[in-house]
Amino acid sequence: MLITACSSTPPARQDYLLQTQRSGTSQSAQFGALQVNELRSTAPYRDMAFLYKESEQRFVADPYHGFLATPTVQITQQTRQWLAQSGLFSQVYPTGSSLIAPWQLEGELLAMYIDVSDVHHPKVLIRVQFLLSNHAKSESFTLTAEQVIADAQPETAAKGYQQALASLLNQLEQHLISSNLN
Repeated sequence: MLITACSSTPPARQDYLLQTQRSGTSQSAQFGALQVNELRSTAPYRDMAFLYKESEQRFVADPYHGFLATPTVQITQQTRQWLAQSGLFSQVYPTGSSLIAPWQLEGELLAMYIDVSDVHHPKVLIRVQFLLSNHAKSESFTLTAEQVIADAQPETAAKGYQQALASLLNQLEQHLISSNLN
């Protein structure tokens, strides 16, 4: 008796980077130096797999499509670059810099997923709670960016994430401009 097994080769994993580009002119420096600390997150948002929201209670991780680095690392890097290009701060330092900045920005990634709960209107969502502080005062605020996408294919979702992140970082910049912390 000959037994044969069917073998199915899983598809190759495809990973994506979050990249944004700030457009427009730089602002006048309203703050001193800023240190952007790495965002924190809780499971499942610290994983690299794309996460799909199918209903209010059901989320599914995609084992074949995701990010090249954790979303928190990428969002932190993009935030640092965006704020450096904005001109709002005299300098922008990375996490772990030996230079001491009077301003600190930290945050937590609260949500990041591809929402397919309405199959006719898929979208991506990014929600971050930020805390901006200096020695005398601080302010905590939450920003959310949603981007409608044509379909829930990984390539489309990756582009949607980039657009949502650019929107979120623009909201952050506008919030800082209008804040009473400076």
